[in-house]
Amino acid sequence: MQSMQAADLEVESQVIKALSEYFPVGRRKIERGSRLVEDLYVDSMSIVEIVMLLNEEFNVELPAAEVAGWKTVDDIVFSVEFSQCAGDDVVERTDL
Repeated sequence: MQSMQAADLEVESQVIKALSEYFPVGRRKIERGSRLVEDLYVDSMSIVEIVMLLNEEFNVELPAAEVAGWKTVDDIVFSVEFSQCAGDDVVERTDL
């Protein structure tokens, strides 16, 4: 269980690092609960660029259906985690 939590924290920190390099706001302002539109001022063009960045960074293919539902950084982290283990056990999001 600890290794899974460590892996989750690793993905979270990598996603936040990637976003902090993309956005003009400082890294300390981007948190898992940061809202994409309200806090980070993300528009549709930014979403496309973020998806491309994360697909390359994590070597995944983020599903359009997941991306369409993104509201927070937490949603992005979950999508990346889900995409990384898509070939493994099914991951079900229970916090929605």
